[in-house]
Amino acid sequence: MEFFNLIKATQKSGKPDGVIWRTAKSESRANLQLDVDLEDAGIETGRGHDYMKPIRTDFPVFNDLPAEGVLDFEWCTRYELADDGRTWQLKAGAVPADGFHQEETTSDDEAVIVDGVDTTTGEVVGIQSGDDNSDITEDDDNNTHYPVAQFRMPQRIISQFISDAMTHHVTQEQRIQIGSLEMDTDNSYIQNLLLATRNIPEIDNLDTANLWRLTDAVKKVFPSDKRTELGLLIQFLNTWMATPHIDRGLLVKEWAAGNRTSLIQRTDAGANAGGGIATDRNPDYEHTLDTLDQEIALATLPMDFDIYDFPVSVHRRAKDIIKAKESPWKEWSAALRSTPGILDYSRASIFALIRGAHADVHHFPTSLRTYINANLTESQHDKPKAETVNAACHSPESNAADDFGRQLAADRGEYVEGISAPDDPKWVREDLTKTQHPQVANLGGGMFSIEGLMASPAPTSTKEEATSNVQMETTVQVKSKNDNAISAGKSADAAAPQTDAVDALKIMTERCPELAAAVLKDQELASTTGETVEEVTAETEQVSAAPAWPEYFEPGRYEGVPNEVYHAANGTSSTMVKDARVSLMYFEARHVSRTIQKVRSPVLDMGNLVHALALQPDDMDKEFSVEPEIPEGAFTTTATIRSFIDEYNAALPALLSADDIKALLEAHNATLPQPVPLGDDVTQTGENYMALPAEFQRVEEGQKVTAAKMKACIKEYNATLPAQVKTSGSRDALLEQLAIINPDLVAQEAQKQQPLKVSGTKADLMQSVKSVNPDAVFADELLDAWRDNPEAKVLVTRQQLATALTIQKALLNHPTAGKLLTHPSRAVEVSYFGIDEETGLEIRVRPDLEIDMGGPRIGADLKTISMWNIKQEGLRAKLHREIIERDYHLSAAMYCETAALDQFFWIFVNKDENYHWIAIIEASAELLELGMLEYRKAMRAIANGFDTGEWPAPITEDYAEELNDFDVRRLEALRVQA
Repeated sequence: MEFFNLIKATQKSGKPDGVIWRTAKSESRANLQLDVDLEDAGIETGRGHDYMKPIRTDFPVFNDLPAEGVLDFEWCTRYELADDGRTWQLKAGAVPADGFHQEETTSDDEAVIVDGVDTTTGEVVGIQSGDDNSDITEDDDNNTHYPVAQFRMPQRIISQFISDAMTHHVTQEQRIQIGSLEMDTDNSYIQNLLLATRNIPEIDNLDTANLWRLTDAVKKVFPSDKRTELGLLIQFLNTWMATPHIDRGLLVKEWAAGNRTSLIQRTDAGANAGGGIATDRNPDYEHTLDTLDQEIALATLPMDFDIYDFPVSVHRRAKDIIKAKESPWKEWSAALRSTPGILDYSRASIFALIRGAHADVHHFPTSLRTYINANLTESQHDKPKAETVNAACHSPESNAADDFGRQLAADRGEYVEGISAPDDPKWVREDLTKTQHPQVANLGGGMFSIEGLMASPAPTSTKEEATSNVQMETTVQVKSKNDNAISAGKSADAAAPQTDAVDALKIMTERCPELAAAVLKDQELASTTGETVEEVTAETEQVSAAPAWPEYFEPGRYEGVPNEVYHAANGTSSTMVKDARVSLMYFEARHVSRTIQKVRSPVLDMGNLVHALALQPDDMDKEFSVEPEIPEGAFTTTATIRSFIDEYNAALPALLSADDIKALLEAHNATLPQPVPLGDDVTQTGENYMALPAEFQRVEEGQKVTAAKMKACIKEYNATLPAQVKTSGSRDALLEQLAIINPDLVAQEAQKQQPLKVSGTKADLMQSVKSVNPDAVFADELLDAWRDNPEAKVLVTRQQLATALTIQKALLNHPTAGKLLTHPSRAVEVSYFGIDEETGLEIRVRPDLEIDMGGPRIGADLKTISMWNIKQEGLRAKLHREIIERDYHLSAAMYCETAALDQFFWIFVNKDENYHWIAIIEASAELLELGMLEYRKAMRAIANGFDTGEWPAPITEDYAEELNDFDVRRLEALRVQA
């Protein structure tokens, strides 16, 4: 459907009006595309802008219509809207800008003549001298033939349109008809055809044979006696041009049947896959074999979901199935992709087919094909039956299952509303003060309910209260009697007496002989038939659930707290204290108002990786994603892909080259009689005329022999000669010519397997390899999937992992670090929560490592550093500055205070590649005291900030800059020199 829009400019803007039109399936899609076109053109519409809102009008039918999707500002200079505000008409004195209208301007009255009509007066002034039949001379007659190749493109199209077969020449009568049809503006069919072909520049490159095929296809799809929509005709021509030669016949067949398909898709077996008709899918949804694979994957999933609006998580799982080529998707895909017309079937029928199949049918290709042929039946693809939709959605056709369950419950002796008779005596409530008799119910399958049989309660008085300790036995055995004594239990009030052995069969025989007989009968039947009777246990299983961490942590020690839980927990951590030492203003912005957010970078921090490998190597996969190894035989570079393609192509049978085909065509042309040339002058024309056979020398004696008459005879003779085939063009064009003279050879050539493309982008080459080797593995795809990182983990390359493993090895091989990191009593990442005694603020700490030696408690932190360029003599001083500047001593003091640690060590490891030295440094008592005093000072400042609401900046007073000692000495030295 065509949508034509007027973009009218406001009077203030002084800008010209514009028009734009597009073909779209729906009005909503046309509006969306219009917004995109206007945005691309930099045009804003509506109040306050230079242009008003777009106005939709009727689609005009004029030869100078602008191209589809082009915003044209010249159209409104020639045309205007009529009084109805929808129909376009030519402005007075304006001339259409097309090649069909001939214009003349006289010097006297400036009259403009279009198609023989004065546009100012409306007077018919006759046929203009520029008539399109000017190539017809006075010497021509009905025997004259005019070469189509010399016509203009509109005339070439009409010449093939009026012919029942491809023609290279037309007669004089046909030539006149071509000119008349071209100028007949009342013939909307021809005018629409010419206008549509003008919108597709690729048609100009078609030869005569393909032009005839094009017009023949148009006549088959669009009958000439019916109205043809221009937009639909343009859509068909575009589709026909984009379709390969071999599929154009199927395309015409689909369109003639009313299926407006835009692509002829073929199954893996080469048959027509369909896809051109309406189904239960969204009309804007393009259904291909790839989307069919997604539907197959979705149908193999066991969960219930709306097949027309499935969740994103389910869709993602389906994509993973396709990517991994999991079973049974792989077998179903191979079977359905080779089924003719598979794309015509509704989504509901595909789901119902797969979900209704036996679980193991995909293991047997023959059975799977038989099942598909028998069950893939559908008459109305756009409105599948309710039964099909129910089967596709895993939904029951009715409440039959519920009704069946209710009926079973009633058969077991239970009261079921709507089935059981309420006035039945057994459903009448009894007085609970009366003695209860044992109730026995058949549960089916050899199982009985003996509730009340083992311990019938004694009658009780309403005036007395009695308490008793009842032991609950939750195990029932039916395969043999139980002679084991129940162990003595303990009561909260008094010790219960020792119980005796219980024989269930004996009690049942005494109290209910009929029930005992039924049980023994079922057991005998089970033993004779080989039925295995399992012991049914009703013991409550201990299910280890993931711990639910509290929102508020009380003071104490907690193991296994996840990182995200710890960092979001209550309490001031050592990192927060360090932020307060930067300034209270920064502390408030980071941890109180939280206007400063620090987002963890996905870029690898080698310290975190070494930390995970050294302390928690088993949990590394939870946080890091390691680059996958490239398997042997995978395609890693373009060269390896090209090598495979070259080897594959070399093994294929050789195809005829363009030179081979050209040689065959030239050999054929050489066997044909050559046409007689017309000659450059009268003498040469006469000689050629005399060379004609006598029956073609039609100038009678006594008549004046003119060059025109002789040329007419030569033309007549040449027209009787067989046409020569073309020997120029692409290989496909030459192959078409060869099919005219040797169709068998062309058929043999078509059966040969085509070689893979050896040019194009790397992605194109990869697709070529996949077409013949679906299981091919490409390094680029593996790495791309790894980089996509759907779980948002930290990416680790193989090189980075190798460096980290080397550091881990150095740590474990170190005599001191190795013992600390592998100590059997070690605990990693233990969280401690407490309260600061001086300020009353909550605090929390989390040392990397703690070791309980049975007496002293040791803590340690693992730190990675980069000091490759520090001289050995200055290394200790550098490490000391590292500890002080980064407040490591403050954290250590806070750890020792809160976690009750007696000693604290830092394990420093240098992370520079191949230079992994390790330093074990113990925090001295003085260093810990310094850290503790700085910690106390910072905590008091934090408490004061919470109390007063004042968070001062790092610098609050103006000051005068003073010289330090070094600058004073430098100043004195310069004074002496002065």
